[in-house]
Amino acid sequence: MKKIILALDISDIYQAKRIVNQTYQYVDIYKIGPGLFIEYGRSIIDYIIGINKKIFLDLKLYDIPITVQRAVKAAYNLGVFSLTIHASGGEKMMKAVTSVVNRPKIWAVTILTSEATSTEKVLQMVKIANSCDVDGVISSPLEIESIKKQYGKTFNVITPGIRLQNQDNDDQLRVSTPINAIKKGADFIVIGRTILKDKNPIETLKKIYEDIQNLT
Repeated sequence: MKKIILALDISDIYQAKRIVNQTYQYVDIYKIGPGLFIEYGRSIIDYIIGINKKIFLDLKLYDIPITVQRAVKAAYNLGVFSLTIHASGGEKMMKAVTSVVNRPKIWAVTILTSEATSTEKVLQMVKIANSCDVDGVISSPLEIESIKKQYGKTFNVITPGIRLQNQDNDDQLRVSTPINAIKKGADFIVIGRTILKDKNPIETLKKIYEDIQNLT
């Protein structure tokens, strides 16, 4: 599976479909966040699944265990590939989610890349998430090597905070280039504004994809 997850952080379904049609050669998974999901829900999900691509539904669920468990079951019925929950929701919430027999892959969000933190604090959250049998964690590029060293290559690390060399970090504090993140061991990198705000987004995405292919 291709390592790039393209974040459709836009509010217009026609633009989203156009971007998918232009990028599907380089992307297998598309991230849909709260904005696009609330506005268009099933229609954008069905469109992407209809062209044999996967959905990463990034809702960062955080609530009492039974509520989140029900949401996970609903997400499975939508056909999404993966879903995010907040690791800070705690052990009971995460175990309620991972106990669902038919469910998407569950990726636990540690600490947002827009926040300053320590590797130790992230690892504390990863330890709890791992003990609850999540399929992976969302963590910045700065923690990838430490997580992989402690939990092994099969434990997925999905990495946002991806920026190109000399690119504005926007509101992101813990960042890395695509290649450095992959070299550190990221299983998937999440790219959004890095591509969508670029003057030549498709060419830039193609270049990132080819650079990654040359590494693997």
